[in-house]
Amino acid sequence: MPTPSKILTILLFVFTLNCGTKQPIQLSGETMGTTYQITLINHSNKKVDTIQLQGKLDSLLIEVSNIFSTYIKTSELSRFNDNLSTMPINISSEFSEVYLKAENISISSDGSFDFTVLPLIKLWGFGSDFTISKIPSDEKIKEVLYFSGIDKLEYEDNNLRKINKQTQIDFSAIAKGWGVDQVALLLDTLGFENYMVEIGGEIMVSGFNQYYEKWTIGIPVPENLNSKLYTQIEITNLAVATSGSYNNYFTLEDIDYSHILDPITGYPIKHDLVSATIVALDCATADAIATGVMVKGFDEGLKWVNTLPNVECLLVKITDTGKYIKGKSSGFSY
Repeated sequence: MPTPSKILTILLFVFTLNCGTKQPIQLSGETMGTTYQITLINHSNKKVDTIQLQGKLDSLLIEVSNIFSTYIKTSELSRFNDNLSTMPINISSEFSEVYLKAENISISSDGSFDFTVLPLIKLWGFGSDFTISKIPSDEKIKEVLYFSGIDKLEYEDNNLRKINKQTQIDFSAIAKGWGVDQVALLLDTLGFENYMVEIGGEIMVSGFNQYYEKWTIGIPVPENLNSKLYTQIEITNLAVATSGSYNNYFTLEDIDYSHILDPITGYPIKHDLVSATIVALDCATADAIATGVMVKGFDEGLKWVNTLPNVECLLVKITDTGKYIKGKSSGFSY
């Protein structure tokens, strides 16, 4: 997803009851331009060296940032983007893994999810700081679209080649989810079975909370700066990502423009879908599909998710009168 302040679009809450049970282990910090929080449930009461664990988590997340950040000039992604050669470039196994997953989702979405939109994001001023004083011209948007699209890249055996040297990649709509998955894998390796991992609103849960119940995830009312809940879901061993347009827009000449760009038209989305919550087996998938659904809109997004295995969604659209209408995929039962 075009990235500015994605955490503001998501605002997911994890709820527990105050029943006097043993408190969970909480770890938190900053990574990938946002914050993270990890909740560990130690049902076995085994000794946990939280300082050592925090160090391992921070090291892992630094490594993820050093591969996928568009703001770190020396990251693997930045170095690929800055390279103006059309010769194949050898990329890391981590880069390859995310690339192939992103490519598959992009193809499945018919281009609604597109990770080559970085030049388009820059054109609209959605970099690290919002900088735009006028809407880009049709001609300039068409020019940038000419070197956007996954057909401008060629991958083979950990080698990635730009067919058009101006093409640039932005994994912001999948990298945080992938980072969540990597933290979950680390916790699995260390023997933890019950936990919640959240990075910038992207969530993975495993096992049960401290009350031996499924984890409860709150989905907020899709209104700017509204902290009330629209609904909540109960899940275990699943990932959740929510994307929305309600906090993510700018106003220019009295017209509201979403920060979510349609990679096919090159313009901000214009439809009534305001929130898309995706539940999947892994967080990278949920993260990317949430973005693709927001681009597609309510009806087409719902239709797409219903074709995907092990993926469910809860979509919310708003009518002209301000009424919210929800739509659920055929297997959404949380």
